Amino acid sequence: MERAYTLDLVPPGEPHAARIHWRDGRAAELPLVPLPDPLWEWQLRTRIANLNFFLTGGGEHDFAVHTGYMATVGTPEAFPLGLAAKGIGLLPRGELAPLTAEIEGLVARALAEGEKGTREERLRFLVRLYEEVPLDRRVLTTIELYGKGTWRNVLGDPRCAVLFSSYRGTSYAVDGVVEIHPPGDPVYRYVVALHDLFHPPRGGRREFPAVYRIWAAEVWDKTPGPRAGSRLA
Repeated sequence: MERAYTLDLVPPGEPHAARIHWRDGRAAELPLVPLPDPLWEWQLRTRIANLNFFLTGGGEHDFAVHTGYMATVGTPEAFPLGLAAKGIGLLPRGELAPLTAEIEGLVARALAEGEKGTREERLRFLVRLYEEVPLDRRVLTTIELYGKGTWRNVLGDPRCAVLFSSYRGTSYAVDGVVEIHPPGDPVYRYVVALHDLFHPPRGGRREFPAVYRIWAAEVWDKTPGPRAGSRLA
């Protein structure tokens, strides 16, 4: 995993800026921001509604909160832009290990006892996660599943944009900076475990190249209407 740059999040732990230094001498510094209330509240409210839909079969649902269209900067020898649909998640603040262990236990039970018999328990865990666990408003997460176009681009340039676009009209764009977490890293383990909770890995799970933690730098309202294109953060 050789990157064409170094990425420093400053100050460590509670960063307010991302400093990028490329090996060719280029540099950039981007301020980091929390995800603003309209986007954050839409994410939480809609994720909980989706889970309740799975539990009851009724109520409103909108899976656009999970599907983000991620744009990345192409490598010099390739097309200058890359675009991919990604499953986007949220990340708790603080220590991840206890939650990760709980999730991995639920996944193990689903594999041992059958997905159908543990489905409600797994869904109710996710409802509790979004309702009760303090989440990090500064970041989004996604798994690098295939190690192809997005992976090549992110190794060359950590800047990206993620677009959420709902058929109900709601739409937001997040410009951010990708922090790469390899296998064995606590963030990697947590995000992959959460993925497996909804998609238990039948026959064993292959190791993914990385998990991305995307630090928000700018947030835009893309909902059609008079505020379309306005900056929220």
